[in-house]
Amino acid sequence: MKNFYDLLDINKNIDFVLEVEPILKNGEPIIKVLLNQDCIFGKYSLTAYQKICTRISLLDTIKLEVIMSDKKYNANLETAIIIKKLEIDGIEVIPKYNHLIDYQNDHNINTKTNYLGYNGTWTLDIDRPFYQWLHQASGQGWLLEP
Repeated sequence: MKNFYDLLDINKNIDFVLEVEPILKNGEPIIKVLLNQDCIFGKYSLTAYQKICTRISLLDTIKLEVIMSDKKYNANLETAIIIKKLEIDGIEVIPKYNHLIDYQNDHNINTKTNYLGYNGTWTLDIDRPFYQWLHQASGQGWLLEP
């Protein structure tokens, strides 16, 4: 049983859940996922739906990079990665905030999407602690710092 003072503790870490799914009509896409420059999902063939879970510090900034490589282009058959969902501390970030991503690829098409159809890097850069960013991104203004 927890003591009263244990119940009031702030959890210093938050959950990070990324769900990705491949389109395999022209082969398996190669995926690598970096979170704050740390590899959380190595350079693997993505053969099926994958749920990637980890924890991050409450006060960390967040830079998520999803890299797709080695795609063989075919006009009739598609290979791609779909970022189904990104949740941080149980709050849906993607696809809700797709408009904040950057997608650099070998076709120089920078669309705000969670569909990676080209070899390249899809990036979501949260430049402040998550809850401060969320407060502003959701239109609630600025949070004051103590």
